[in-house]
Amino acid sequence: MPDSRTEQAKQGVSASSSQLNSQPNSHLHFMGIGGVSMSGLARFYNANGFTVSGCDRSESETVLQLRQEGIEVAIGHSKDHCADIDTLVSTSAVSYDDPEIAETLKLGKRSIRRIELLAELFEMRQSIGISGTHGKSSTTGMVGHIFMKLGQDDTILVGAQLPIIESNAHIGSGKRLIAEVDESDPGMAKLRSSIGVITNLEADHIAGEHDERRTYHASYDDLKAIVHEFAFGSEQLIYCSDWAELTDLVQGHENSSSYGKSQNADYYIHNIKLGATGSTFDLKTKTGSYAVTLKVPGEHNVLNACAALASAVCAGLDMQAAIEAIASFTGVGRRWQRHGSNRGALVIDDYAHHPTEVMVTLEAAKNTGRRVRAVLQPHRHVRTAQLWQELADSMSLADEILVLDIYASGEAPIEGISSQLIIDRLAKQAKVVSHHTIDSAITYLKTSLESSENNNDLVITLGAGDVWKVASGLVEALGGDDASV
Repeated sequence: MPDSRTEQAKQGVSASSSQLNSQPNSHLHFMGIGGVSMSGLARFYNANGFTVSGCDRSESETVLQLRQEGIEVAIGHSKDHCADIDTLVSTSAVSYDDPEIAETLKLGKRSIRRIELLAELFEMRQSIGISGTHGKSSTTGMVGHIFMKLGQDDTILVGAQLPIIESNAHIGSGKRLIAEVDESDPGMAKLRSSIGVITNLEADHIAGEHDERRTYHASYDDLKAIVHEFAFGSEQLIYCSDWAELTDLVQGHENSSSYGKSQNADYYIHNIKLGATGSTFDLKTKTGSYAVTLKVPGEHNVLNACAALASAVCAGLDMQAAIEAIASFTGVGRRWQRHGSNRGALVIDDYAHHPTEVMVTLEAAKNTGRRVRAVLQPHRHVRTAQLWQELADSMSLADEILVLDIYASGEAPIEGISSQLIIDRLAKQAKVVSHHTIDSAITYLKTSLESSENNNDLVITLGAGDVWKVASGLVEALGGDDASV
C-alpha cells in the first residue's frame, strides 16, 4: 500500500488548487525559492497578479535574478516569514513539522506543496506534462523549443535553463502549459494532462529499508502506482515502448501512442547514426517517414527527441515543421553543457547521477573519440547505498575516474556508505581512479592538462550536486575558454 506521505499528497491537491484560484491576488511565499522548479512557479505567479516572496538557504544566481524581477527573497528560514502571507509553498523535501509550516498552520493560513501549485496550472491550461526516471528536462526543453520556434507562445516550466527562453520558465500568452513533472513527488498522481509523456521508468527515489521518506517512495510498487495514475489521468498518452515495465503499466489506455526502436512502435526509430556532437535517425509513423537531425549527442537524446516530436504532433503541429525546429535545439542547462575548452581538451558538465544516466552519458562521451576523464559526485546517501555497485560499473566506461564525496542533499549519513566503495570497486577492475575534493580535482586536472600540449581529453563532470564547480573552476584555472577548440 502507498505510504502516508503519498496519501497526504494525493488528498491535498484539488482542494488547495481551488482555493488559490479563488484568490488571485493573494500572497504566496516559496520556501527554497532558488530551486529550479520552485523559481519557475514563483515566476509564473508573480507574472499573474499574485504577491510573491520567498526564502532560501543561501544566495545564488537564481535568487539574484528573482530579486531583479521584483520578488523579495530572504536568506535563511524563519517562522517570521509567515506573518503577512496567505499561502506557504514548500517541496516534499520539507518536513510537515518544519517551524515555518507549523507557524503557517498556527496562524490559520494555508500550507501547500509545490506539486499542488503545478496541479492548479494543469487545470488552468491545456497541459503537456512530461515525466519519467530519465530525460524529463531534456525532453521538456525539446518540446518547449519546438513550440517556441513554431510561434506558439505557450507557458514553459522546465527543471533546467532552456536557451531559447534564457530561463527555466516562460510565461506565455498561449493556451498551453508545457511542464516537467517530477516522478519522485507522489502528488503527480493527481495531475490531469491534456498530453502526458512518460520517457521511461526505473526504481529510483525508493526508500526501501532506509528511514528517509521526504523525497522517496516507500517501494517500487508505490512509484509504479503513482505513474499509472498519472498516465491514466492524461487525455492523450505518449510513452517509450523500449521499457517493458512501462509498456505493461500503461496497457489499456484508450488514447496512447508509443515510440521507440521496436517496429511495433507508433513512432518507430531506426537507422540511428551517432556522431560526436549530434546524431541523425529515421522516424516512421502512420502518416509517413521522416529524417531527423539533432545537435545533441547520444542515443538517449534520440529517444527524447522522438517523444518531443510525438508531443508536437499530438498537439496538432506539423511533423516536418517540428523536425526542422528541433534541429536547432542545443540542449538545456547541466545536460551535456559545454563549459569550455583549452589546450585541446573539452570540458563538459552533465546532471547524470543514476547509473543508467551515467552509462548513456559516458557512451556519448566515448563516441567523441576522445580520452574520457570523468569526475563523479555520488548523489544522496540512500541512492549511493542502493546503487553504488551499478554506479561504479557505469563509471568504468571512462578512461580515468575522479570520485568526490557524496553530495548529501540534506540526508543523514549512513554507516559504511561512502565514495570509497565506488573507488575500491573500480580499483579492483584495474581502472585509473582516485578520490578528490572539488579543489583538488581542479588542481590535478589543471596540472595534467598543462603538461600536455596536444591532448585529446574530454573532461566530464557528473552528478546532481555541485560537481559542476569542477568544470567551471577548471576552465577558469586554465585561463578561460579557447573557442577554436
